This record gives sequence, C-alpha cells and structure tokens, in this order.
Amino acid sequence: MNKFVFKITIPLLWRVVIFLGLFVLISGLLGTRIISGGIIFKDGFGIYGGLGKAAIFGLIAFVLLVRHKGFRLAITRWHPALLSWGLVALLLFGVAWTSISALLAGKQTILTLIGAHAGLILSVGCTAMACFGPHNLLLLWKSYKRELITSVIITGLFYIFLQVVYALWQPLAQVVLGGVHNLLALTNIPTTLMAPNILLTDKFGITVAEYCSGIESIALFSGLYIVVGLLDRERLNVRRYIVVFPIALAILFGLNIVRVFVLIVAGYYINADIAFSLFHTYAGLIFFILYSILFWLVAYKHLVYKAAKHENSASR
Repeated sequence: MNKFVFKITIPLLWRVVIFLGLFVLISGLLGTRIISGGIIFKDGFGIYGGLGKAAIFGLIAFVLLVRHKGFRLAITRWHPALLSWGLVALLLFGVAWTSISALLAGKQTILTLIGAHAGLILSVGCTAMACFGPHNLLLLWKSYKRELITSVIITGLFYIFLQVVYALWQPLAQVVLGGVHNLLALTNIPTTLMAPNILLTDKFGITVAEYCSGIESIALFSGLYIVVGLLDRERLNVRRYIVVFPIALAILFGLNIVRVFVLIVAGYYINADIAFSLFHTYAGLIFFILYSILFWLVAYKHLVYKAAKHENSASR
C-alpha cells in the first residue's frame, strides 16, 4: 500500500517542482529585461517583485501543508495534449516580451501595457495548466480547499511582511558592498566604492539595491522557518530550533555576498551583461531555493526529537 501511494504521489511533487522552475524562468527572463531596461518602477511593474516572491512562498507553504496533512492524492497522469497549454504559454510569453520591448523603446500605449502585463500573468497561468492539467487543478481545489485558502492567506501575510523588511535593505546593502569589495581585493580587479551603494570597476559599475542586499532571501527563509516551526511544533526540539535560526541566516547572508562576488567576477572576465542581469533578484531567488532545499535536507533530522522519529518509524 505504501509503495502504491508513493508512486501516485511523485507525479504531483514533480509537477510542482517543474512549475516552480518554469515560473522562475519566465519571471526571470522578463524581469531581468525590465530591470536592466530601467522600467522596474514604471508602468506598474514594481508590484511583481514582491508578489512573485510571495507567490513562490505560498506555493512552498502549500506543499508543506499538504505534506503535514498526512494523506495523498491520486492525480491523473500527465498527457501530451497538455503541451497545447505550453504552446499558448510560449505565445503569451512572446507577447509579453514584444510589448516590454516596445515599452523600452518609449512606445507606451494601452496595447503595449496590456500586452506586457496580461502576457506575463497569463503565460504563468497557462504554464500551470500545462504542468498540472485543468482536471488536476480542479481536483486539487476540491481535495485541498482548506490548505489552498490557508496558503493564499499566508501569501498575503508574507507580502505584507516583505514590504516591512524592505526597510532594512540599506544597512544590509552596505554590508554586502563592503564584503564584496574585500573579496574583490583578493583578485586583480580594481574597484572603487562610491556613495550610496555603488561599486565601480574599470569595466563597469554596479549598484547594490534592495534586490541584491539579500533581504528577500532572509525574508523568505525566515517565513519558511516560521511555517515549518508552527506545523511541526510538537515534533521539534525548540532549543535547537531557536539556536539554529540565526546561524542559518548568517550562512545565507554570507553566501549571498559570495554569490554577488562570483557574478561580478564572471561579468568582469566573461561578459559584463552577466553582472547587470543575473546580478539582480532572480539569481538570488534560485540561490535561495537551492540553499533552502539543502538546509532542510541536512538540518531537519537534527531539529526533530528522537522520540518523534521513532514514533514516525513505528507508525509506518
């Protein structure tokens, strides 16, 4: 019975992972173009940065809620016919890309604005259809209605939390800038610091803003840590849970400095566009996801009481 449940559960998990990857890819390609074009705070694009992070956080929260509930869902198999949704998503992505290109060229019209925003949102929606299928999405709603509503509430609360912690980005940016500057001093890359958060090399300059300060990764990790703590509060070793948290944040922040350093070095020696595109928020988002997966794979078993582990093993 356990093997059967495991087999029918894997497709849902993999579809979530694939959708998450495609979501980051779509928002990353379009978002990087918007950021590098200097229109991130124009034409209504500014809202997507926080909403995208909140949506990913809500999706992760949903997976945790479903896992914690303790039952599995037998979804229908993926069918090649769902590729038609993928083609529509690709078409809408093209509409968004073309419309954003027009906006970057100064052609701001109702059509280009609608094309950019609708293309972005609907391409993500059609991607979800391609990954899960309409029938499975309806089945998910019927079977996990409470968890989905809870996830939407968590998404909203996290978005508010993210707006609050954005106020901390400036001191964090200073630390990132100083750390990167010190690391670059170990290389042959000449650098100069300029106020407020600018680092110049002899080839290009970069500005460490809120997207590069690590504040989003800290907020995402903190929110995820809290959700896991609330869901598994009866199983966790509270003392270890509290002690590990600041250590994990310090490692996350330190690795973010290394990430920015590596991207600048790559931009200096390979292609300067790397420093101006991947330097921004989406590379940080991928970095956060990888770090979180690795952290929980390693740390979770050490945060759970041994008694809880034995009970869990015995119940199987």
